[in-house]
Amino acid sequence: MSVIYGQGGTNIGNGVRIAAHCVIVPSNHIFDDPDEYIYKQGLSKKGIIIEDDVWLGAGVKVLDGVVIKKGCVFGANSVVTKSTEKNGIYVGIPAKLIKYRCKVDKI
Repeated sequence: MSVIYGQGGTNIGNGVRIAAHCVIVPSNHIFDDPDEYIYKQGLSKKGIIIEDDVWLGAGVKVLDGVVIKKGCVFGANSVVTKSTEKNGIYVGIPAKLIKYRCKVDKI
């Protein structure tokens, strides 16, 4: 099972593969004021865009404000905190670009 939240806006393109145990969260808690409970400070809601032909491996987490470009692949348990480049292969916490799916970069 995967969890896809929608409160900040989640757009998922065509041909996207989402493996088990992924979590997509298009919002984040505001916690600037240490004198106020976090739950009372509200949420930022930038949203998430996942373009066409993306594969999120098992356990991937996608956080608020990220745009995942067409053709990206993410290794298991990666945490996506920043927007990506087209056809990139990403792994790790936080997810980092390790190579491209094709010989010519950014096609």
